[in-house]
Amino acid sequence: MAVDQRVQASCGLGSAQARATQTGLALVTGRIQRTAEGDFPVVVIGGGITGAATAAAAAAPGASVVLFEKEDGPAREGSGCAQGSLRVQGHHGAEFPLAQEALQLWTDAAEEGDFDLVKGGNRYFRTKEDELPILQHLVEEAHKAGLTQVQLLDAAQVREIMPAATGPFLGAMWSPVDAQCQSEKGTELYTRRAEKAGAQIAFGVKVTKLIESCGRIIGVDTTAGRIQAGAVVVGAGVWTPYLAKTVGLDVPIMPVVMSELETEPVKPLFEQAIRAFGFGSRQRRNGKVVVSVGLNAKVAHGVSLADLNGLRYWLTRAMSFRKNLKVKFDLARTIEQLRHRSTLSTDLIPHVSPELTCDRKVVHSALGRLSTVIPELQGAKATRYWGGLVDMTPDGLPIIDGHVGPEGLPLITGLAGHGFTLGPVLGEIASDLSLDGATKRDIESFRLARYQGKVDQPEMMI
Repeated sequence: MAVDQRVQASCGLGSAQARATQTGLALVTGRIQRTAEGDFPVVVIGGGITGAATAAAAAAPGASVVLFEKEDGPAREGSGCAQGSLRVQGHHGAEFPLAQEALQLWTDAAEEGDFDLVKGGNRYFRTKEDELPILQHLVEEAHKAGLTQVQLLDAAQVREIMPAATGPFLGAMWSPVDAQCQSEKGTELYTRRAEKAGAQIAFGVKVTKLIESCGRIIGVDTTAGRIQAGAVVVGAGVWTPYLAKTVGLDVPIMPVVMSELETEPVKPLFEQAIRAFGFGSRQRRNGKVVVSVGLNAKVAHGVSLADLNGLRYWLTRAMSFRKNLKVKFDLARTIEQLRHRSTLSTDLIPHVSPELTCDRKVVHSALGRLSTVIPELQGAKATRYWGGLVDMTPDGLPIIDGHVGPEGLPLITGLAGHGFTLGPVLGEIASDLSLDGATKRDIESFRLARYQGKVDQPEMMI
């Protein structure tokens, strides 16, 4: 059923009556063009890879689509700060089918434009004996999903593929199918695809409220006015709980900051993406090396009154991974919450997110560990630092749901650092949910309702 038909049917309205009560799109500061009378668009919230891919997929068959992003361009928060590793290996079993499809979609997208895609594979280095059981488990999970190319290698086998890895290590898990790219360029490509398909993109406009009537979503309030909609896809990362709360939904997300750096250009050393306990990396085409803090990384979290939301889910996980969680009381945020008398008011969503603090000590330690394995990186100077927002869930799995709260409200959040890889297929899923109310992909493991029961504990923080 088409979007505008579902709007009418949800309240039992005929076409003429629906038009009388919902008179089309409000103009938003002249940037959003009025659609045909009675044509209710899909509204997408969030200009990261998920939002951009959703807008592109929904607009492709001819649907009216409007994307709102509070920042002044795409990929300004999570997606633009991602390391850029497009990995299939290492995912939870439920995510494997989505990751495999997403990687193929990334490969196809490279035919449209250059976003520095390199299909060099992915390697999980093993530097300690006690890491072997974890890597063996990951290999078993990969094989169950049909990824028989994933295998464990000893140090000599690793060096045959990566000659620059001359330092001490014990071996690695190897996946030859994985890839890497420049994350902001990949998001920009999908944004251009959406615009080319006819989607309207409004940067610098913040959504402040979801509007519901008769048990379904009918529009949104924004900083530039109200716009009516047939469906609203919320792909707003760590800000999703704030928007969901406007229609009474509780979404348990903890925002954390992952630190990264980029070095000066060095000679070509490796094409593979690297992931290990304590460091992660990829080398760009221009020779610069991106370094992250790797598996079970230490991440930062600013404690405020908002942590009381979903505390029963988070407390156990926070205690289990206390060595990996660097917490600091966020006084400024807490004062703002008290001033607004709310911990999840959309007034607390910044119009432009401030630059996040990078934990230079942690990320320099990661560079040091990487340099132990690849000695030619010793002495490489860091030239850029940044912190990226990661939307964590209590069980480490994403929330992908099109049947929660009011009808016509697909939610995609809690991507736990996997969102950039999965972005293209998440866009396809969100498009299906917004236009048809269902998707052929299996998303049962990602329903929000799972938090009504016992919450599984993930094996690692990240």
